[in-house]
Amino acid sequence: MTKFRLNRIIEVKEKLIEDKERELEGGISTMNNIAMGIDAIEKDIENSYNKMTIPSLSGCDFSVLKDYLAYLDNRRLCLLDEKSNVQKRIDQIRVDLVELLKELKMLETLKSKAFKVMKKSENRKEQKNLDAMALRLEERRL
Repeated sequence: MTKFRLNRIIEVKEKLIEDKERELEGGISTMNNIAMGIDAIEKDIENSYNKMTIPSLSGCDFSVLKDYLAYLDNRRLCLLDEKSNVQKRIDQIRVDLVELLKELKMLETLKSKAFKVMKKSENRKEQKNLDAMALRLEERRL
């Protein structure tokens, strides 16, 4: 592979890594928002249970609170499910990111080896030219 091709492939891999890192940050941010939402719902559930213990609560108010608690519980379960899905996506992004980093390291190694081979070839050509010049100078002296 030519040096240009390797450089181009490395640039593409680095761009993919940046995209995955941005996606990972977005996923983590979403995860944090979901966790804050779950905490808020759990606090709201706790407050609603505390209101239910008030002795002067009418049957209608009790029924409304009970329905509200059922809604909050369903909402919390939905958020927990969403959190689980986001966590799976984050885990997959991390796996992809590790694979991309491995590929990038391998490409860097290939680039380094290709550069060494190219340098060695150039040194051989230069040595041949120097030897040829030395032979011509020797022939002129004789």
